Amino acid sequence: GSVAHPDLSYDGKKILFSYCDHSEKDANRRRFFIYEIGVDGSGLRQITGTQDDPMTRVGNRNTVLIEDFDPCYLPDGGIAFVSTRCQSFGRCHGGRYTPAYFLYRMDGDGKNIRPLSYGEANEWDPSVLADGRIIYTRWDYINRHDTIYQSLWTMRPDGTGTAHFYGNYTRNPYMIAEARLIPGSDKII
Repeated sequence: GSVAHPDLSYDGKKILFSYCDHSEKDANRRRFFIYEIGVDGSGLRQITGTQDDPMTRVGNRNTVLIEDFDPCYLPDGGIAFVSTRCQSFGRCHGGRYTPAYFLYRMDGDGKNIRPLSYGEANEWDPSVLADGRIIYTRWDYINRHDTIYQSLWTMRPDGTGTAHFYGNYTRNPYMIAEARLIPGSDKII
């Protein structure tokens, strides 16, 4: 399988990550879900995509496979992640299967999965700032160039207070992603 986007817990004892099981024979049905493991390799558990996960889709639509990825621990014990549960499609991809994905959150045990945003374009790479806000990349595409404005946004862990992190109309660099707090500072890299 494939492992992506590990995130270390605040106490340094666990790691969240996305995993796609490649033993699924139909490559079109392979998808990522959220897992957690101890840093010593013990306690592996699947958090999303389990029998306990209702796999609730927005509007009960069933247009794309549900995938969950880019997890990050939240200071309140919850988990932020990105999901296709919104059941939307990305634009301008020439007819390719391109699901859209937005920010979601859940409790640490995988319960109470709910959207944090109701955007129109993709969001990814959530991380937590020193003040507890989530920073993430958003494809701000409405009435704009299709690739230039992929910039950093912030929101509170409950989904309120959505705002640009800085310079939303900045043309260079064209895309900013994978923002992370520099420990002991209020700066990001």
